[in-house]
Amino acid sequence: MKNILQSTGLIPSKKRNVKILQSINGIISPSRLTLLLGPPGAGKTTLLLALAGKLDHDLKVSGNVTYCGHQLRDFIPQRTCAYISPHNLHTGEMTVRETLDFSGRCLGVGPRYKLLTDILRMEKEAGTKADPYIDALINVKTLPGRETSLITDYVLKILGLETCADSMVGDQMRRGISGGEKKRLTTGMPFVIC
Repeated sequence: MKNILQSTGLIPSKKRNVKILQSINGIISPSRLTLLLGPPGAGKTTLLLALAGKLDHDLKVSGNVTYCGHQLRDFIPQRTCAYISPHNLHTGEMTVRETLDFSGRCLGVGPRYKLLTDILRMEKEAGTKADPYIDALINVKTLPGRETSLITDYVLKILGLETCADSMVGDQMRRGISGGEKKRLTTGMPFVIC
C-alpha cells in the first residue's frame, strides 16, 4: 500500500535520485576572475564545492574534472583552491589576529598529516633536502614563544586587515569590525591553514 501511495506522489519517497548538475562543460582559465551566475537551486554551490573537492562523500559523482590537464584524483584540490562560505561565522570575543591564529592552529595539519608524513618519507627515500627558503619559512612560522605566526601576519597584510588586527570581531551584542572586514577575515581563514 505504501509503495502505491509513493508511486502516485501522495507520500514522498524516502530515496530518490536527484541530478543536481547535468551536462556541464566549461573552462576556467588560470589567473582570471570568473563570475558564476544562475537562479536559486541551479547548482552553483554544488559546482563550486565539486571544483574545490569538498562535496559530501555520500553523493554519487560522475563526470570528469581536470585542472590544467590533471585529473582531480591525481592531486589534492584542497591545496589548490578553497570554497569560502557566504556565512561569516566567527567568535565575537576574539580579535581578528586571534581568529586567524586559532584557525591555523586548530585546522592546520588535520587530515593532511598523512600527506606530510608521506612527503617526508619520500624525501628521505630520494635523498633530497627541502628548499632552504621553504625550510626557513617553516622554522620561523613555528618559533617557540611567538604569539602569532608569520603566516597570520602575512594574511593580515594581504587582506588589508592590519589596521583592525587587534580589534574584536564582534557580534550582534558587541560592536566589532565592519561587514567587509568580516568577509575578508572569512576569506583569510583557509589561507592560514596551509
